[in-house]
Amino acid sequence: MSTGFLRAVLETFPDSQVDIILKSGFEILPIPHRGETILFDKNKISAGEFGKSLRHKNYDCFYVLPPSFSSAWMAFQSKIPKRIGYAGEYRSFLLTSVKKYEIKSGSQHLLKEYLDLLSIEIDIKNYPPSLEVKNNWIKEQLDTFTFKIPEKFIVFTPGAIYGPSKQWPVEHYRELGEKLHITFGSKILLLGTYDDIESSEKISQNHNWIYNYCGKTTLAQLLAILTKAQLLIGNDSGSMHLMAALQRPQIAVFGSTSPIWTGPINSNATVISRNLSCSPCFSRTCRFGHYECLTQIHPEDVFAEVQKHFS
Repeated sequence: MSTGFLRAVLETFPDSQVDIILKSGFEILPIPHRGETILFDKNKISAGEFGKSLRHKNYDCFYVLPPSFSSAWMAFQSKIPKRIGYAGEYRSFLLTSVKKYEIKSGSQHLLKEYLDLLSIEIDIKNYPPSLEVKNNWIKEQLDTFTFKIPEKFIVFTPGAIYGPSKQWPVEHYRELGEKLHITFGSKILLLGTYDDIESSEKISQNHNWIYNYCGKTTLAQLLAILTKAQLLIGNDSGSMHLMAALQRPQIAVFGSTSPIWTGPINSNATVISRNLSCSPCFSRTCRFGHYECLTQIHPEDVFAEVQKHFS
């Protein structure tokens, strides 16, 4: 979502330098800015000390997008004159311009919340998340990937760092993959982190048309592969947002979280969720233990949406 906000900033302040702070590892992504990319690794430096390192740069304004106390503390320690962000987490005293949620946080899209920090009327439709990925960049990334990539394929992203309440059951992914292979002859690529390897093996077991590449790609390689995929089917995760930023076909499965707040802003996206009395709860695990917000989304439900994409 931050890419949409950044494009709005670039247009609102056409004569200003716009530097961005990124987590280490994200610098390879073609994120819009007009200036320097500054890397932050919380494992190597605290938020406060990192903020102090920005003092000599003489910035005028710091937009604090994350809602955490540590992000506001970073801005405070930078001594940048204007520090703009949302209230909450007992951090208002660290900011010079405190924005209060006009409606309850999560009741409108997160990108709209970001854009509202600019204090001007902006239509979210004009600033969807986007990544301008050039063909030569894609080729460079794919040339470094040593594993086989089929000519045509669908991507499954069965993981979600947030926790099991975001993860559609692996047996559902497996059944869906079998339906897709029988009906369309589809080949499936499984993408994710090292933590997803074990669960993904349950999906790919005894199926030579499913390629389990979880933990085998860099972030840049993952993005490059997504540009070639016919379709992404996955949970509410980072990969979902990358595909949305590419504006490519995707089906997003939502469990404990809300598509109203963090759904893909993508005209080629389909969102599937169950409006249960207990959802969205935003919990990492199901307090009732049944995970019905996910288990009640059946493989045939997702398959029906795939057929619409391929019709």
